[in-house]
Amino acid sequence: MKQSFILLGEGLTDLFEFTTLIEYNHQRIAAIVNFHTPMSDKQRSSVAIIMHPTTERHFQAMYIMINAFNYPYPKTNKKFELIKEYAEQYNLSFKGIDVQPPETYHDLDLYFNYLTSVLRMQNWIPPLQ
Repeated sequence: MKQSFILLGEGLTDLFEFTTLIEYNHQRIAAIVNFHTPMSDKQRSSVAIIMHPTTERHFQAMYIMINAFNYPYPKTNKKFELIKEYAEQYNLSFKGIDVQPPETYHDLDLYFNYLTSVLRMQNWIPPLQ
């Protein structure tokens, strides 16, 4: 099964697209995962919608906004709270994990491979088949 990240931007209009994806596809969503980078200089967080695999398990989409908002601990922020509210409204799993920042990697594909391995290690997505 192919598992791929689909990159959204990090602006306000992308946030609206992200929340609309939740609203119209909530029954297909396995989880919403926050990737926090508290040890980096910028202390930003990325967020992804992890979809359930397709019917015949050929593909699993993961929509991501990189550096979407400021690290929400100890002081939260509006973008984080908005996404959390959508997750609660549709009774979706809302998870978070500390990871390396995207700037650590020379290429976004390498970063996505790293995040995929993190998700697999947490058993939040199925293993390779």
